[in-house]
Amino acid sequence: MLAFFLLVPIANSLFFSSSTKGVISVDKEIQANYIQSDKHVVLVFFGYVGCEKVCMPILQNLANLYGSKKFDNIRDKIDIYFINLTPEIEITAPKLFAKYFNKDFNGVYLNQKELFKIDRNFGVFFSKSLDDKEELNHTDNIFLLENIAGHLKLKKIYTTHPLNKTKITEDIMQMLSSKNTKAEVSHE
Repeated sequence: MLAFFLLVPIANSLFFSSSTKGVISVDKEIQANYIQSDKHVVLVFFGYVGCEKVCMPILQNLANLYGSKKFDNIRDKIDIYFINLTPEIEITAPKLFAKYFNKDFNGVYLNQKELFKIDRNFGVFFSKSLDDKEELNHTDNIFLLENIAGHLKLKKIYTTHPLNKTKITEDIMQMLSSKNTKAEVSHE
């Protein structure tokens, strides 16, 4: 019976992910005061410090993308955030963990009360593993946010791994191009 309840979300996720080609378009304002960015584009990943199977490969892929030649001209317009899902660690651990992958990455510690709110904004799932009490099962999506004058809008959710670096780059370029077009129109 328990296996049935575990398989339903996994099957639903696989079906939904494949039907959207790994990208879900959204246009939703987000309240996340723990994301303090002045950049126009923010990529967010939720995980936990020490997660070797999921978080470390995803953060390494993000570091490779962020450090790629494609990002040379736009890197200064992008922030990458790692949001930790385990409040029982030291407050400084998420920052150190994120910066291990790239010195410009931001690591954020959330307390238990703040963690309860993330599912409303992002739909992030996380729970202690049934097999290993040291591990956490969690959503492994990448969230693309647009920051307009301090107001965050969730624009895309990337659901497949390995990351589709080309698609993420195209979406960021389009978002930055749209920002420049809006700025040019407002000056005319």
